[in-house]
Amino acid sequence: MVNLNDETRHISVGHASIFLYPWLRLKLDAKQGDLFACHLAYEAKAIIDPQGYLLKLKKSFRFKSDYQSEIARASEFGWFLARFGEGLNSSLQAKRILWCVRTILIARSAELRNPVFAPRLLAAHAKSGAARELLSNRHGRRDDATLRHLLRLFLVEETKVESFHKQAGRAAFARRFKETSNKVALQTLRQEESSQGGYS
Repeated sequence: MVNLNDETRHISVGHASIFLYPWLRLKLDAKQGDLFACHLAYEAKAIIDPQGYLLKLKKSFRFKSDYQSEIARASEFGWFLARFGEGLNSSLQAKRILWCVRTILIARSAELRNPVFAPRLLAAHAKSGAARELLSNRHGRRDDATLRHLLRLFLVEETKVESFHKQAGRAAFARRFKETSNKVALQTLRQEESSQGGYS
């Protein structure tokens, strides 16, 4: 839902989960080529929109010249998960692995000015067999080590691997996530800390 407030809010009522996004933030993100705004501009369907906000968002959207920063953040987080993901609960780990793979592939499609978001279509466009396996069978059961192995194969096959990715420790990754404002990675580390704190 779009609102005219200044902050994003999340409301859960029973089985309903609703995110309220500030209109001015969404419009600015669209002008800056943000991938979430791109997803809305290309795939969202309005249920109730008497003020025509979705059409305004679509008209505001401009692609960035490239999406290398998004690819770099998802790649770094992917390497963190591939090397240190055993500390996460299985469900969160699987979701984050898919987020990394999808973000990299979506960003690549946006660079081609032909954005693709659906996992099935991303799998069809992926060069990597590991990506196709992860996306096509994302609801299937796999052990955590297999998921991390497939993620590592994908990262080697489809991204630029830096020595940092293979050599840095957990603390160095955490520092890099802060330096690069890697929100999903930082949120995941906070979730990991809070779940571990609950067991002590």
